[in-house]
Amino acid sequence: MAAARLILFVVCASLISGSCGSESVHEGSVSRREHHGRRANRLKNGQTGMINFNNPEMLEELVSNGYANSENQPQTMMDLFKQEQPENAQTIMRDAALMAGKMRDLADREMGYREMQAIYDSLLYVDRAPNEEQQIQQLARRVRAKFSQYLRILSNNKAAVEDLYRIHRNTPLTGRQDCCQLPTDSTKFDNIFQSNISRSRVCERTSPVTPPEAFNPGRNLTQGFASNLQSFPSLKWQYFSSEEGVQTIYPATSYNDADYSVSCSEDLDVRSKSLYAATVRPQSKHVVIVIDRGSDVSDDLLNIAKKAAEIAVDTLSERDRIGVLSVSSTVQTCKEDNCYANQLAPATMETKSQLIRFIQSLKQDNGESNHTQVVNHAFDLMKNSIRTQGANALMKDAMIILYISSGHTSGPEEVKTVMNTIVDKNAQLNNKVIIMTYALVEDGKTGLDELAFLRDMAEQNSNKYQVIPSQLDTQPRKKGIMTVLNIISNLPSTVGRFYSILPNNMSVDPVFSLPYIDRIGSGLIMTITQACYYNNRLLGIVGIDLNMGDVLEDITYFEEGELSYAFMIDDQGYTLQHPTLPRPCFVNNQPMHADIGHFEQVPNFVDIRQSMISGESGRVKIEIPQNITVSLQNKVEKSMAFYTWKKIEMTPYSVCIVLVEQDFDMRHLRHISVPTGDKVVYHRLDILPTENLCMHLKQLATTESNTMMLSAGSFTAPFEHLSQDETKRMVQHYMAYLNDNTRLIANPGLKPAIKNDVAATSGIDKHWKNQVENSDIRDYVVRRYVATTNGVYRVYPGTLMDKSMDPTKQAWYSRAMDSPGQVTMSAPYLDVGGAGYIITLSHSVFEGSDSLPHSSSDRVVAVMGIDFTIGFFYKLILEMFPLCSEENIRCFILDDRGYLVAHPGLIEAGGRGPVEQTHLTHKEPLVANDILNHAGFVLKKLCNGYNDRTVQRFYHFNSSFHGILTNLVHGEHCSKYEITHIPGSNSFLGVVNQTCEDITAFCPCSMVDRLCLNCHRMEQTECECPCECSLELDQCSGHLKNHEERNPSCSIPTEPMKLPIIDPDIGTGLKQCFDPKCHQRQTKQECFGVLDCEWCELDSDGKTPLPKQYCATQRVCYGGVVGAFTPYADQIAADEKIPAVIQSAPVGPVAGGIMGCILVLGLIMYVYRQHVQRLRRQEFSHTPETSVRMSHLDNERDQDEDPADEHGTICHTNIIIATIEHQPHIEHRRQNARMWRGGGAESDHGYSTMTPHEDSEYVEPEPLSVEKSLIDPQPPPQTVLPSLSSTGCHQLQAPVQVHMVDLTC
Repeated sequence: MAAARLILFVVCASLISGSCGSESVHEGSVSRREHHGRRANRLKNGQTGMINFNNPEMLEELVSNGYANSENQPQTMMDLFKQEQPENAQTIMRDAALMAGKMRDLADREMGYREMQAIYDSLLYVDRAPNEEQQIQQLARRVRAKFSQYLRILSNNKAAVEDLYRIHRNTPLTGRQDCCQLPTDSTKFDNIFQSNISRSRVCERTSPVTPPEAFNPGRNLTQGFASNLQSFPSLKWQYFSSEEGVQTIYPATSYNDADYSVSCSEDLDVRSKSLYAATVRPQSKHVVIVIDRGSDVSDDLLNIAKKAAEIAVDTLSERDRIGVLSVSSTVQTCKEDNCYANQLAPATMETKSQLIRFIQSLKQDNGESNHTQVVNHAFDLMKNSIRTQGANALMKDAMIILYISSGHTSGPEEVKTVMNTIVDKNAQLNNKVIIMTYALVEDGKTGLDELAFLRDMAEQNSNKYQVIPSQLDTQPRKKGIMTVLNIISNLPSTVGRFYSILPNNMSVDPVFSLPYIDRIGSGLIMTITQACYYNNRLLGIVGIDLNMGDVLEDITYFEEGELSYAFMIDDQGYTLQHPTLPRPCFVNNQPMHADIGHFEQVPNFVDIRQSMISGESGRVKIEIPQNITVSLQNKVEKSMAFYTWKKIEMTPYSVCIVLVEQDFDMRHLRHISVPTGDKVVYHRLDILPTENLCMHLKQLATTESNTMMLSAGSFTAPFEHLSQDETKRMVQHYMAYLNDNTRLIANPGLKPAIKNDVAATSGIDKHWKNQVENSDIRDYVVRRYVATTNGVYRVYPGTLMDKSMDPTKQAWYSRAMDSPGQVTMSAPYLDVGGAGYIITLSHSVFEGSDSLPHSSSDRVVAVMGIDFTIGFFYKLILEMFPLCSEENIRCFILDDRGYLVAHPGLIEAGGRGPVEQTHLTHKEPLVANDILNHAGFVLKKLCNGYNDRTVQRFYHFNSSFHGILTNLVHGEHCSKYEITHIPGSNSFLGVVNQTCEDITAFCPCSMVDRLCLNCHRMEQTECECPCECSLELDQCSGHLKNHEERNPSCSIPTEPMKLPIIDPDIGTGLKQCFDPKCHQRQTKQECFGVLDCEWCELDSDGKTPLPKQYCATQRVCYGGVVGAFTPYADQIAADEKIPAVIQSAPVGPVAGGIMGCILVLGLIMYVYRQHVQRLRRQEFSHTPETSVRMSHLDNERDQDEDPADEHGTICHTNIIIATIEHQPHIEHRRQNARMWRGGGAESDHGYSTMTPHEDSEYVEPEPLSVEKSLIDPQPPPQTVLPSLSSTGCHQLQAPVQVHMVDLTC
């Protein structure tokens, strides 16, 4: 077929007669070029090119005829491919139909989809309608039971401290064990705490001002703390923080792994921390911090002022509101958010981080400090804050101004004006504002007048200055305190305790913090604290840290159908858990404290939110819009959902269950017995090994049968399963229960549906083993697997898995769930098991039904997958479509997000391997530029990622597209393409015919990270690589900026996978499960794509062709380069045979020694250079959306670096323009082609088009004309993001010369 197409092209181009006119050859052919004069005449007559789309009925007939012959038996794809085609057939659509048939064949035969579906269709089911009222009660009860246990522990610890103080008040306990002085051999690393600890003792951290006789009950608390941890292993740190500055912590830790802010290198006064302040003074605090940086403040004093302000900021919690002002001749506020000039913001971690950066940036000014202006501004902030919070805030909340100044004024008149301003402004707030002044004292410069001014400010001594009160001045003023600051030490014990001026209401109610990253160990935690008193004397607080994985497990693993979910918020509306957020155990960075309104965009949700934060219960039926989350866009067009919510008693939290209408018709499997002879084998082969143990690449495995793994969601207590080590006895209990058909063995803690899932999936083992033995493509298959929606995972070959792996959180699973009933493909990603880069085919399995065939609306009960080597699919393309091996032709497959699944650039020799998530814009920017003119085929979309605080820009290709998209008819492009959808899949087939030598198209991409180059503008027709911008939040109101609240939430990112840690002795001496016999494969055709084999083409320099090419394992020549670095760092170094060279040299001993030293130094420099390049690649590489990010280990060879661009840029000076050098596509040229990579040190700095043309101008390419019945011919609307007044960090400002893209040959 390919030869016929090329011959037809040549004949038609050369003949003058009408026998080979346009009627004979379809215009959709990539190989055809229209005569220049004929095109000119057509344009002159006003004719426009049209894309002719195939009749969908003809396509369906072609596909149906292609799957079966007259005997109703499947034909091979090559037989179908070789059938004669009609002259007017649109060949790429036929090719796509052939590829669809091959993919379906792989899913049915190799993966075993039809076998698995037949098993589920044969099973019996029981109807069960969900009861949302019963479910919300059960969920609330489970969460309340957890907190009841935690609060009981906290209460017991509180009672123990108070009893110890009462018993020993005459002879106080004072013994201490300094945490920073613990013996190194007394602690060991603990997986739960992620730090070196000692469970047998406590230790203390003390403030520098703590008196030696301070009460310290530490050692007497050890037994109680240890008993709590033994009874509740999910607990983390327990502590007592005293009012005298002693913190006792259990388990004892040396703080070696702690964050710098709490490490032993810093003085620690726990009383200056937000948890302590929020517990002993729980009222909400409105705080304005004023920093004097005028000409009378020296650099040393300014440093003291800045440090004091940082400590004061850190003292506040999210229930407080804060503002920071700096004053010299003018008043300045933080510019990171414009709202800081007019409002106080909640003291969340994001707000505090921004304000601390502002404080740290302050520098001394030459102007005199304008005290009147800054005092007036501070009171205005306070007034605006109270107004936004409501009338109750004025009655309940505390208001404090922290005034850090040298006290220098212009004279008595300014002092009187300041006092008059304080009196008038404070009277408007019922004299609720307390002023705390901190005098920056410098010897020989600070006088009594300055100190008197600051003292009078703190005491609001207006009588001294004969200030006449206003009529509003009816309430007594609250005096503050002046404190002298002249050294930077002890600031936490002074400024950090400013809240002690507030009245103590003796509250003993528990205080709950928002989730935060553990500063001592790691992981996401929250803290509950409670104040301790003895006869109205504050002793301190007790606290316990809770692992959020345990707290939220019932919300995280809530299951009731495919679309239903649960979420949890606090009484401020902050979201603790939502299905668009990752599992807590995978959160390593401080999460964004986002309001639930950002996640739930259903109409009238504001009423539900208000009811929840008010502590009410309720139920309402709401219509779900299509754009709730990205993951639901393909599943829900229009549906109804029931929101049912309830408050968790004794806590500030509420939970909500959302049951979607599609999940109401629920059916569950009846009791299934494990078939006779099908023994369940648990994946813990290291604990219970089978007879035929082997190594499947890097994984402990067995070929005897598949192995079954139970993910955390399979257990009734998921966190307990993840946090404790599995023992042999536990594994035996699992297997006994799952293999038991008598139902007499007790359930070891599994959910009720798990046993049926295990039994239902057990029948696939025989099919898999048969395919391994008889399949003609077994050399290209890595593994086969199936995962149920309840978390049961089977894999063949049976392999040991890491227990944290959840198959339902993997890309292949979510892709199949997004496209039920279709064969879905995933872009290449690095296999954690050692197979290199792989491609996954996956397919959903439907709930059993008597009415066949299944439809996409049926309920999905499982997803099957099969992993292939990356070379397999491109080899498949070359075998099915010989045209793709022609010199100027490039064929590719991409998924519905535009990521390439198969492309010649992904398998080129060069030792690098493909970068994960390589996009069409990276490898084929000309195609990407052109197709963006067709909104009906591809759209640029946005979604909000609240976990990493980004706005993601991505592409969505229309998988319902029927027809061919091409630039053949319109324009004289000498690089032509065709793209069409592969029926029954999420993928597209494309082909490019490139006949030009020097044509460049480009899509701008950042090479430093994934940041977009212009975050203030996004246009449909502008090509750019998938990228992200910062998700900007108005810190004062909590609303998103730039109208980003209109964007749906991004789906959960793929969770990373890792190899389990096993005893090295277990794998020693084990053979590989499958021997690919790479050394016996004599040709590239035999070697290419085979599992663990590489065709060695280039020498170790990555450029020189080998005199004799051969096949070897990827450790020998990864990517075709001898000795190249593998992504697993297990490469075999090339033998350079240096000693032989030295021996043959006719030189004396001295000269030989010199030459030897030179060679050694050269080798050292080479190794050093390679190491530095790898570090630079790691630093500059973007973060791909993949489960394993190891592309920075690819072996990047020495190349001539391009000169840096002379034009400057703002913020992002390292960008690369994804290009294609339009040269004939000869294989040996690809290795040096300048392709877009995920990172690296070799690039043009700035904004370069990498074009050879010097004097040219930009000519906007004309959009293609397309058929009206499919795509609207009107140009797509432009979306312009509002521009900020200040230059953002993502804004590109550089003089750019954009060269013309020559579109003619």
